[in-house]
Amino acid sequence: MPVLHAAKWPPDDDGLPPGPGFPSDGGGYGGGDDGNFKKGRFKPIYVILALAAVGAAAAIFIVGGTKSAEQLSPKQIADEKKNTALMPMAEALPKWRAWAKQDDVPKLQEEGFTQLAWAKDQEGLPLIIKGLESADHRVRGTAATALLEYGSPAADSAKPALLKALQDANESDRPQIAWALASLHEPTAFDEVMKAYRLGHLAKVQRLDGNPSFDPEMLASMVPLDKLATLAGDESESVRQLVATVLSRNADPKWTDALVKLVSDKSVEVAREAAVGLGKIANEKAMQPLLGALAKADKDSRQKFLEALRDGVGGRGLVLALKSVDSSKRDTEKFQTKLIFDMLKGLEDPRSGDLLVEYIARTQNPHWKTEAALRLAEIGDIRAVPTLGWRMKQDPLTLYSKDLDPEYRMDDNERVVSARMLADLAVLYPDKRPEIRQEAYDGVYHWIADKPQPHANGLRFMAAADAKEALPKMRGWANPSTPFPKEGQQEFPPVWATAQSALRYIGWMQDPQAWPMLENQLRRRPEKVDATMEALLQGGMAVMGMSLRAVGVGAAHGFAQWGDSKAYPNLVKYIEDKQNNEQSRIEACFSLGWVATDEQMKEVVKKVHEFDKPDPKTQLIRGCFLETLIRHPAPEATAGLVDLINDKLDLEVRHQAARAIGFGGMTPAIQTQLFEKLKDPSVRNDAALALLVGGDEDTVRRTIATFNDVDPAGLEELKVIYNQSFGYWSDKNYESGDVARWIKNAHAASRVRVRDALQDWPKLILSRAIQGIDYDNGPHSITRVQMRVRLDRDARGADDKKRANAIAMLKFMGEKGVLMALKSEQGAWQEPARQAFFELMNPKLTVEALPETKDAKASAGGNIASPR
Repeated sequence: MPVLHAAKWPPDDDGLPPGPGFPSDGGGYGGGDDGNFKKGRFKPIYVILALAAVGAAAAIFIVGGTKSAEQLSPKQIADEKKNTALMPMAEALPKWRAWAKQDDVPKLQEEGFTQLAWAKDQEGLPLIIKGLESADHRVRGTAATALLEYGSPAADSAKPALLKALQDANESDRPQIAWALASLHEPTAFDEVMKAYRLGHLAKVQRLDGNPSFDPEMLASMVPLDKLATLAGDESESVRQLVATVLSRNADPKWTDALVKLVSDKSVEVAREAAVGLGKIANEKAMQPLLGALAKADKDSRQKFLEALRDGVGGRGLVLALKSVDSSKRDTEKFQTKLIFDMLKGLEDPRSGDLLVEYIARTQNPHWKTEAALRLAEIGDIRAVPTLGWRMKQDPLTLYSKDLDPEYRMDDNERVVSARMLADLAVLYPDKRPEIRQEAYDGVYHWIADKPQPHANGLRFMAAADAKEALPKMRGWANPSTPFPKEGQQEFPPVWATAQSALRYIGWMQDPQAWPMLENQLRRRPEKVDATMEALLQGGMAVMGMSLRAVGVGAAHGFAQWGDSKAYPNLVKYIEDKQNNEQSRIEACFSLGWVATDEQMKEVVKKVHEFDKPDPKTQLIRGCFLETLIRHPAPEATAGLVDLINDKLDLEVRHQAARAIGFGGMTPAIQTQLFEKLKDPSVRNDAALALLVGGDEDTVRRTIATFNDVDPAGLEELKVIYNQSFGYWSDKNYESGDVARWIKNAHAASRVRVRDALQDWPKLILSRAIQGIDYDNGPHSITRVQMRVRLDRDARGADDKKRANAIAMLKFMGEKGVLMALKSEQGAWQEPARQAFFELMNPKLTVEALPETKDAKASAGGNIASPR
């Protein structure tokens, strides 16, 4: 195939690069990589962002007329863009529609198209379609790209205009127009679209926000599969790969012969796509060549085949691939099997359940049996319980051979993780707790009672499974008979570390005998003993102080799990005693949010104002009570905190007040007050933080736009305090819609330009933070397993809003397996899940600098919205 030389784009008047879909190096869409699909969905297509010019200019409207493009200075353009971005959506939409009509001001028109498309404005759609007639090919390209935001069937009326525009398109707009036709499933354009594909043009098309757009499923949807299948022998490698991919995604047994041929293709990219289809068909005729290809593949090729099965077939393909493991050498067998189980863990595909159950039944290897059961539990499959219950009874020193499996004898991690998974399953299936206890109680009890000190995951299972029979033992761990450490004692008794966990979990079990026990632990400190961190650094107090901290934290968490407002005065008294340990008082403030009524929360707001002295100990109490307000959404209460966003207060207290307002619930009146505070440089970032967390999407869009006039250092500071605001995720955050709001707001921010750069950082920070929920993180925290299963349930439910939110969260969490399962099944969830999976597998390349992650545990008066 001849190589097309890259055409140089004419520079824009303002020196900025061209519009959406254009490579930033000025190159055209030609190239010698034969369509470039071999770099497709398994290695996401990263295209250097070049969107700065989309709407980089706007119009200046003058009474009696409009100034022409030649008369607009860059400053005037920037001012008009900034001023319009600050308007509420209802006021901005008419401006954008007017810009979209300005066919004599190309850059203005492109900005109008972009904003109307992002708003999915129905009045703007005809204006965008009209833009396909523009004499400026760049304007046509932007119009075609804008249609992708509307999609089919909403933008189907654009097909005639797109077909007409394609006839006289050039290199600058043909890719976008061709791809818009593919996305709208227009069959008559198939041959022209394929031409663009062969030249490598389509793989480089971006959406308006810079995200990759090319999806082979869209291309395949233009014509019947029979027509596409005729290209299986095409001389173009990328076309053969496309055919293999599309046939694999449909996986009809009638394509078996074609896929068998393609799995032996000289190109490993083609072969691995065909392997996906054979894995889906999974009959005897299909599996033999698939397993043969896996067995013959070298190490690198085998890895690529397995990745293809993972990303194409999902968990079932990986379990089937276990049959291809080379068992001739023990080390090779271990390595290949571990690789597959690690991939299964990274995928978490709920469709793999049946095959994992079959594998457990047939394997004799205790390690892989355990691994399979853990993979089952991680997808929320209760069939994992019998195997995990069995594993809890097995000591690794007797289960594994010191000669054959020494690595499995080095620790007890298999039981640690098994207990954690059993607890998660007990939380997810409250109606099945009797059966779970029957299968697993003896094993877990044996494990925790057989050790000098029980593991916290074992205690967590007892609480989650409501194992009342364990209460006598739990009480002993929560309130040990060992004498409490005295001043000057040098050795730390581990029973008090155990007490911290046991107090929390006995509170979870709401044992009536435990209530006075929790109260008494908060009164453990002798009257004259100073248990603050400063005192602990002095000689003789460390052991007693550590023990006081442990029982204080444990009792506070026990009350939080219990959730009874009768604990309110106990916790308040503990918090306000300045000689109690600061860390345990902070946890008491956290717990106060879980026990207080809405009326009691109003009292907390009063306390925040009362503790206004500048000394550090008083400021700690104020910041501590703000943590309470973060944990208990009460808009009427948090409305009284707006006055704390002022430059007279300590910086960290202001940050915490902003978080409390944002997390605690925000009314439109509060949003208006905070938006006014954005005008004050001294408190701008705190107001912005509160709005980012608790505002609505339109207010967030306008908030970020205000930073066009701010020193760049101010925006960097906002990134830091936003980054420090996420570390604890509760079941209530999910149930109340908080997480969904945070994601929507981060998405709204990503469509705002500050100094011509889209603001992706809130999405990146939030996505990174939500990856940290693998483990129990304190009272009422939600684990990744729990979140995964609940989102899957909501995505399949009848509530449209819950479904949309669930799919958005699954994408943010990187839950490939659940999205693959959803997109493979008929239902209202199928298409949004397909789009979410595509975006997950084809992320936007960004050079955004993010603040480092860190444990944001509070110091005095500092950030306490942190991991526990």
